Amino acid sequence: MTENDAFWDFYWESHLQPMENLGKRAAILSVSALIRRLAEQTSQPLRLLELGCGEGQVIGTLLEAHLQVCSLPGSLGVDYNAQFLAQCRRDYSGLRCIEGDFTDPVLLDGLGKFDIVLLVNALHEVFSDCYSPELGQIDIPAAKLRVEQALAAAADRLEPGGWLVLFDGLEPAGDPLAMVRIRFRDHGVRQDFDTFVAEYQPLKITYRQVEGPLSVELPWRDFTRYITKSIFLGKRLWESERLQSYQYFKEGEYRAAFERRGLKIADLQTLTVNEEKWRNLVDIDTPGVSFPDEHILILAHRDDPNL
Repeated sequence: MTENDAFWDFYWESHLQPMENLGKRAAILSVSALIRRLAEQTSQPLRLLELGCGEGQVIGTLLEAHLQVCSLPGSLGVDYNAQFLAQCRRDYSGLRCIEGDFTDPVLLDGLGKFDIVLLVNALHEVFSDCYSPELGQIDIPAAKLRVEQALAAAADRLEPGGWLVLFDGLEPAGDPLAMVRIRFRDHGVRQDFDTFVAEYQPLKITYRQVEGPLSVELPWRDFTRYITKSIFLGKRLWESERLQSYQYFKEGEYRAAFERRGLKIADLQTLTVNEEKWRNLVDIDTPGVSFPDEHILILAHRDDPNL
């Protein structure tokens, strides 16, 4: 480990302590290392674009840390939520942010090009917006097409040689309808599960009762959504989170989508978020089954034809 690495390890350990979302933490750490590497290869300040920036935690935190090598006026956050953007402007003075739908091609075409484009917990909202009242759940084929279109539009904002960073949900490997038996540690956890099943909108959650009130069997797909979403139960965010599915693509689908856009994946990590918490609440009784990797982090670049 170099002295520089040791400094950044210490810096992020202290600056990211308040950040509960481990996914955002993983994304920030990876992009920080990428920024430092790119800064050694160019004398020009790096321009960052975050699509679906929310309150600006990711892009704002990165720009604060790397102001010497990043362009604050040349960087930009985009989000459709005016309230989130107002908070972003309060927390990260000087960061440019605009209100709008990042799936709108007209809006994107006017943004220019960037060295790094960030999609952190953004594309699952595109997927979830394809809820069909007629189906009573998300129209999955239409939703996946919209996700791929949004990914393509984001990739078009890259300079030659630029990088796209994605952090989002992952549909885990295996048969999505394979049944998993779980056992709740107490009746309070079971009650939260029942609330989740009743209020979660994107897909119909199914299960069957086995061996008393604390044991159920449910499809692998539904179990994954349960452990990624029910952490918001009882919190202010539940009203919006219950309307969204983090999961939409399996790893192979992500790889294929990136390849179709001419993006070369340099780093891909799959992550289990909040596993320690879940081990204290739920036991998995199906032999050979453990908590899934339900999130993915991808760093991919577009070749520079001039090199």
